[in-house]
Amino acid sequence: MFYPIFFTTIDRSIENGKDVRRFLQLNYLLHLIAGCISVLLFWIYSVNYPLQLSGIVYLIVIIVVVLYYWKSPIPRWNLFNASVIFGVIVFIRSIREIVQLTPLWPGVFIGLLSTGIIAISAFLLVASIWKKFDKNINMSMAQSILNTQILFLGIRVVWDLVILFNVKIEDQNGILMSVYQFFMQNDILYFLLSMFFGLILPLIIVFIWVKQIKLFDNKIFFLSFSLLTSILFGEFIFKYFLLQYGLVL
Repeated sequence: MFYPIFFTTIDRSIENGKDVRRFLQLNYLLHLIAGCISVLLFWIYSVNYPLQLSGIVYLIVIIVVVLYYWKSPIPRWNLFNASVIFGVIVFIRSIREIVQLTPLWPGVFIGLLSTGIIAISAFLLVASIWKKFDKNINMSMAQSILNTQILFLGIRVVWDLVILFNVKIEDQNGILMSVYQFFMQNDILYFLLSMFFGLILPLIIVFIWVKQIKLFDNKIFFLSFSLLTSILFGEFIFKYFLLQYGLVL
């Protein structure tokens, strides 16, 4: 959904050349693969027929846009903006149909935030792998991407603290308590794992990277792989909390 945002940035930040075009094409393919998997899962689990059709239309849109820019430069105003908007619409519909939250906006807000965090982490991993094959590519945008990741993770930390200590939840006996107290009594292991892998460890990794930005040239793969793995593990537990307890963390 958000991955195409990087395409224009790549085109502007790196000197044009054959290797840059291949790097863009690699990211195009990953974008298409992710879209295909998402839409396929809609159909495998028979989520909702209108949502399934929306997914097919979205998939057709991103395929057409990718083919259009496969060998041509990306202008400032481009069709990837339309694919991002279309992806957000399908995402919001899927949240409404699958999770059925009331109100809907917390799930949409955190869903978009977590999508941005995952997209950044995935892109950094792809860039780190490509860097091993093409030492000439200078990823000058790495600093701003890492700063954005810190911002997103910081917003999530603030959100989680507010939910944990200010939102009340009923336990099986009908007793009202804070979400933090609820987790301490009912799901302490998953809670601690989610906080560590979803928030603490990613922040540590990104801060190390920002402080030693030259690591982008040597130990970047280890950092980027650890970042994405940690975030994905944390996200699985966050989504478990969403489906099991209706808590948006």
